[in-house]
Amino acid sequence: MVENLIVALHVMANLVWIGSITSVGLLTAAASKSENQDAGKLALNLYLRVAVPAFLASFTFGVTRFLFAPRDYMHLHWFHGKLTAVIIVIALHHVIGAKAKKVAAGSMQAGRSGGILVGALLAAAFLSVACVVLKQLLVP
Repeated sequence: MVENLIVALHVMANLVWIGSITSVGLLTAAASKSENQDAGKLALNLYLRVAVPAFLASFTFGVTRFLFAPRDYMHLHWFHGKLTAVIIVIALHHVIGAKAKKVAAGSMQAGRSGGILVGALLAAAFLSVACVVLKQLLVP
């Protein structure tokens, strides 16, 4: 029961995290195309108040779930693919956050790659989800 609750909290935190960091990236890209810095400030605010806490919650619940049975997870083939995709998502989260900080500080060029970064983040997030959903097909 507790393990299922942790999984539910992990998934909910992921929904908020991926949705908010996607919005941060899109707002950062929009701010770089406009003279108005409101979008950049909004992106940074969303990053700090929603995306970062949701990421920390997702990470905490994911690690907690893993700690219930680390040996079992380390022998699952799909888990290694999921972890690889998650590491990419985490890295892109930090890159998008750094770009949001630069755009909020007045840099117009920092946000130009925001759309590309969001696309890469969503692709990696999809791979992570696919590893879990299609795990029966990935087991040799």
